[in-house]
Amino acid sequence: MPGAAAPGLETVPLDFSFEGSFFELADFFHEMKRFVRLANSDVRVNGRLISIDGLSFTSTAFPTLTAEVQATAYLSPSEQGTSAGATPAGPSATPAAAAPATPTPAPGTEAAVPAGDAGAAQ
Repeated sequence: MPGAAAPGLETVPLDFSFEGSFFELADFFHEMKRFVRLANSDVRVNGRLISIDGLSFTSTAFPTLTAEVQATAYLSPSEQGTSAGATPAGPSATPAAAAPATPTPAPGTEAAVPAGDAGAAQ
């Protein structure tokens, strides 16, 4: 059964089989696992985001194993391209309105005097 569609991502179902020794298959699956890792509560993806939906092993001649894998690859929408609109310079800067250096008191109120300057403003 293919992986669930993630909002904003396209999915590609994959079926493939690998043949090799236990250690060769272990190395392959270890490399696949390294595509995605968790850092605190953030998901970090390095390479293709893939979910493994099914896995089975068979062996007809020791020490060779065959792994049958059903997986789903997740892709950015094709209209976004590989960069999804990002540039090497980062997002465009939109200048924010400059905040006043010192707060202006509302009309009809007295300005607050900072602590330590109590005798300065009279």
